[in-house]
Amino acid sequence: MGTATEDAQGALRRMKEHFPGAHDKTFLDAACVGLAPIEAKRAIERFLDAAVACDARDASIHHIALDQARARAVHEGARLLDADVDEIALVESTTHGLNVIAAAIPFAPDENVVLCDLEFLQVAIPWLKLAQRGVIREVRMVHNRDGAVPVEAFAEQIDDRTRAVVVSSVQWTNGYAVDLDGLADVCRAHDALLVVDAIQQLGATRLSVAEVPADVVVAGGHKWLNAPFGCGLLFVRRSILPTLRMPSWGYLGLETPEGGWGRYFATPESTPVRIYDFPITAKSLEINGTANYPGAVGLGASLELINGVGIAAIEEHVLGLAGRLHEGLTRLGVHVVTRPEREARSGITTFEVSDRPDENEAFLSALLDERIYVALRYTSHVGGIRVSTHLYNDDADVDRLLHAVARLLPRAGRRRTPLPV
Repeated sequence: MGTATEDAQGALRRMKEHFPGAHDKTFLDAACVGLAPIEAKRAIERFLDAAVACDARDASIHHIALDQARARAVHEGARLLDADVDEIALVESTTHGLNVIAAAIPFAPDENVVLCDLEFLQVAIPWLKLAQRGVIREVRMVHNRDGAVPVEAFAEQIDDRTRAVVVSSVQWTNGYAVDLDGLADVCRAHDALLVVDAIQQLGATRLSVAEVPADVVVAGGHKWLNAPFGCGLLFVRRSILPTLRMPSWGYLGLETPEGGWGRYFATPESTPVRIYDFPITAKSLEINGTANYPGAVGLGASLELINGVGIAAIEEHVLGLAGRLHEGLTRLGVHVVTRPEREARSGITTFEVSDRPDENEAFLSALLDERIYVALRYTSHVGGIRVSTHLYNDDADVDRLLHAVARLLPRAGRRRTPLPV
């Protein structure tokens, strides 16, 4: 009988069987949008079959069953994050989750928020709008240091009036993995909340909220979680929930009444005008009406696949492929934008073949012509051709990209020397 590690490695070797979209192309762009597994498609099809047929005794029972189909995503999300179920909410996207949290934190007008200049624009927008409206005093910017955003750079901007530090655990243009442990220590020292956008990490490498004391973690499902169906995860640590202002109130956030909602709706004495006491859970941050049920069903199936393999094994696989790519690109003499430190690595590896963005764009186009799916991304002058290595990729995918880069380089213009390792 094989060990759990051997079983996980075997599952990863067979992973392309679960992702038909990986069969006819070299798909290396999960950082843009991930491929969905066949399990998610089948789960949604089963859900839609039930929606079409309505085989329940009555429509009320049918509607309740549709709502309950969301539960799988919540439980699997809690399992992936090492969280409790009551700390998990379902949101439409990372954008939705960040806006919910920005509205829920009870800021004082003299407080500030700290973020860095490598962030995707949506990470910054909600907080900048708060500053524009006078809800907070300012948004403080941490400037990257040659593509790195070390803890000490954050520490220089954080003070006792910092209410929240907002950071992507993995930066989207160069794959820099932030030291969340160290950053959490600085936040605790100043009683600041740590709000983490984990969309470029969750599903690829391990993030345990039992070990990393982030207060909030949000991740849309459509990238490394392999569920592009408009549904993602929002973790909110139980200890901060009582301090938040709920941005909306929906009846499905209430405790289920005795006998269930079907019985409640059929009770003549029920009245809409009464005192409503909502449980203090992460679910209270949802809209809590009729929701994106197909999205939650797809997300639940994708999360179950990830948890079935195990995030530790997936992380080893993803970082192993990234390391193979990093080493191969370095041998070819291209400029590897991704930082060389192994502790700062993620599933994203970025490189440039030229100092000129237009020449990098032309190189990208040549790769796309060969059905090698990668992307071109920049922010604050950091970025280049971005490659994502995920659980459905293998050595052959990386080698095909490297062979294409080697073949196309003579047409690429001026090459840059790599960073010293």
